[in-house]
Amino acid sequence: MERNIVTQAIVLHTRRDGVNNINISLLSIDLGIITVRAFGAKTSKKAPKAFRFQEGRFYIYYNPTKKQYILKDIELIEDHNKLSTDYNNIIVSSIISEIILKTYNDDFTSLYYLFTKSLDLLEDNTINKDIILSQFILRFIRQHGFFEDFIHCPSCEKVYKDDEIIYYSNSLNVPVCKSCSNSVNFILPPKARRYLEITIKLEFEEAINIKLYDETATRIKSYMIRWITNIIGYQLKSVNSL
Repeated sequence: MERNIVTQAIVLHTRRDGVNNINISLLSIDLGIITVRAFGAKTSKKAPKAFRFQEGRFYIYYNPTKKQYILKDIELIEDHNKLSTDYNNIIVSSIISEIILKTYNDDFTSLYYLFTKSLDLLEDNTINKDIILSQFILRFIRQHGFFEDFIHCPSCEKVYKDDEIIYYSNSLNVPVCKSCSNSVNFILPPKARRYLEITIKLEFEEAINIKLYDETATRIKSYMIRWITNIIGYQLKSVNSL
């Protein structure tokens, strides 16, 4: 690996490292998820700094002896500062970044643009945040190979009826018909299933334009959060802030 690296990336998370330094978790198109150390970022005005959800070209030095990435400079593409003006934006952004950090995905380019598109949409205050989160999770799950068309049961291939409630399989980690379910308390009502069936075929920007009542959007969001939690096997800390 080259020692001097330039990569397009977005900041997923930052955490303090001692008194002066900050460790930065990046989602890089080229390198995937990496941790970069910013020396002196807490105290030095000249030291390069990176903040959550900033997107840019990151100039990094790789130390092969310590197997450590060190931040040298940033060329900002988008700061996503508008996210900080709305508490719900911050929470949804945090949930999305936590999901990315807690899972493995080898298609970093698709994941990168899915994440940045989600952040761009969150900065539009006319869009329901619950819908954005649900649509991110739906596409994220699809990227991870959990294929679901919400038309057929993926276990027995039965075609769902229009008014059918569907359930969940803990072994397959996908929604299934009642006969194939082993989690009868995890259900998806007919209208919510139909919504997911329609929007999974659409582009992200088209899907978020499908109007929902706030109560329905919240119910679907809760379902999607529970689904992704089952897949990753980890209780998302950011969800508690909701």
